[in-house]
Amino acid sequence: MRGRRTVAFVLGAVMLAAACSSSGSSSSSGGKATGPTTSTTLPNLGQGVTSSSIKLGIMMIDYSCIAQFVDEQRPDQQKDFQVFVDDINKKGGINGRMIDPVYKTYCPLNNTGELQVCTQLTEDTHVFAVVGTFYDPSGDAQLCFAQQHHTVVIADSLTQQLVDRAPQGLLLTPDITSERRLRVIMALLGKTGTLNGKTVSVLSGTGDQGSVVNVVKPGLAKLGVKRGSDGVLSITGADTTAALAQLDAFIEHWKSDGTNALVMVGSDVSSKQFVEKIKAAIPNMLLIADTTGVLTGAQDEQKAGVSPNPYEGIITAEGQTGLEHTKTPHFAYCRDIFEKATGQKVPMPNVVIKLPNGKQNQIYGSVEDGCLFVNFFATIARRVGTNLTIANWANTVNNFGSVDDTSTIWASIHKGKYDADDTYGLVAYDPTKGQAGDWLHLTPEQNVGSY
Repeated sequence: MRGRRTVAFVLGAVMLAAACSSSGSSSSSGGKATGPTTSTTLPNLGQGVTSSSIKLGIMMIDYSCIAQFVDEQRPDQQKDFQVFVDDINKKGGINGRMIDPVYKTYCPLNNTGELQVCTQLTEDTHVFAVVGTFYDPSGDAQLCFAQQHHTVVIADSLTQQLVDRAPQGLLLTPDITSERRLRVIMALLGKTGTLNGKTVSVLSGTGDQGSVVNVVKPGLAKLGVKRGSDGVLSITGADTTAALAQLDAFIEHWKSDGTNALVMVGSDVSSKQFVEKIKAAIPNMLLIADTTGVLTGAQDEQKAGVSPNPYEGIITAEGQTGLEHTKTPHFAYCRDIFEKATGQKVPMPNVVIKLPNGKQNQIYGSVEDGCLFVNFFATIARRVGTNLTIANWANTVNNFGSVDDTSTIWASIHKGKYDADDTYGLVAYDPTKGQAGDWLHLTPEQNVGSY
């Protein structure tokens, strides 16, 4: 899968197992000089915009904070972002303005650090926009920027409920919201007849009821499938004892009503401890997840030699796999910029590069993020024109249409649609693909921009 999409799922799994005592953040302003060192502040321009520069905040995970819980790190992520900032600046910047980056790292295991960063970037550094990796399921950090401070946010993962709470056009993602992914899944399941003859139940967390009520239940009703008993797990922090007990009761209901297909809504309920219990009790249960992050759990099981792999056959919606993406012009564009600037090769996404501490150096994902977020911002800002203000940015986004997204084939943004990725088909996890398994396409990728 595309490297940027693993972060939220990995952090969600960590949140089930740990709490962080440190929420500190560090900052670094600017990379090497690539443009004028002096500029004049002009009236009627956005915050952080001068005659020659645009101040851009860049959010990054502090991997040292979660090192004991995860197998990957990104030790050079600031340098990787800077490669693409330098590339744009060397080519004339954005309508003649150089990007002036301000880097911030934060501990993701509570939102205190992210909220501190919001204050620092908006009130102290006065950035025009912020891009990168956010992890705050409550949405407080994202809304601190977009709602409280009217600052543009381009984040890695968003929900539609969160987007709806922000001013139009200020909260964007190059990815897809979980709600729209669910709409895509439901539509494609209907086209393929995958659920025909099945008894279908829904399993979700308490925080995911909006998606269940607004997307899944209407979608299943439209398909006319037989319905089983739905379950809601109460998952709070590291203690999943109550949730596992609840799941035992739901499993008994599913055995009684003949449920043999389960739609899993929310990354928490599709974590390993729940998937393992469900498949052990009902081996023929067809699982459908609303996140491609389940690939991480599936591959972990495969590496551990678990057989049968409880994730085998789990269905979701995805576009190109990581290896497929490496054959595209978008990947070549990002790879060539990075390799020319650093003299370092970008490894394929299935190649494991070990650090001295034994952790995986996620170079592929770090490069993909740097190229994606910086260029996505620049693409929109260029179309806004020289009069770069928040109002003009929002108006441009609301009337944009097709947009260049270096992580995918088809993408678009417009009023009411602020998640760009439109490239999806149904996939299922196949443990025989590659060393740790990968997605097997059930339907070809298509443009789902209208879903």
